[in-house]
Amino acid sequence: MWKTLTCVMLLLLMIGLGPMLRAEPPQKPGPPAVANPTPAPAATALPTPLPAELFEGRAREAYAAAREIPDVFAGLACYCGCNKSLGHRHLLDCFADDHGAG
Repeated sequence: MWKTLTCVMLLLLMIGLGPMLRAEPPQKPGPPAVANPTPAPAATALPTPLPAELFEGRAREAYAAAREIPDVFAGLACYCGCNKSLGHRHLLDCFADDHGAG
């Protein structure tokens, strides 16, 4: 009798605790949303590309593009090794001198 009663009590306890054991822990509220966050100031100013008029052909087009969209060029890596030999940080640095032309 006690054994049956104990089994029934354990079964009821497991049925009652089951959903609580599977429940997700309460989430901490995050920081309040800001309507229009102000952008963080740039750590360093972007270099100014040389004028496209100094070059001819495709180099001229590339220098003109670097002046039109410098933020895009600053987000691209250059793979020619100038980061090691010339200290360039990104592709825009190549267009701040004549390195981007050749």
